[in-house]
Amino acid sequence: MAQVTAREALTYSLKREQDQFAEEAERLAKQAAYIAANPPADGRTVSGDLTRLITEATFLLKRAVTIEAGLEAVGLMGAEVATSEQ
Repeated sequence: MAQVTAREALTYSLKREQDQFAEEAERLAKQAAYIAANPPADGRTVSGDLTRLITEATFLLKRAVTIEAGLEAVGLMGAEVATSEQ
């Protein structure tokens, strides 16, 4: 039975995270397009819509930073393996 390295596990996890991030970003873009195409009406305010969009965009940006850090860690793990094999 093959052992799974930390690098492989992190790479797999990051791939899943990137896929989920892309889905959520697409959903947010559709939501923004809907808001832009539909002016405010009774019971719906622009400020409330924008607040929700900003909140979700902030969450996505935080996830992007986490993914980026993970990718950097995978790169460092690869460099360490390459260095130790020499």
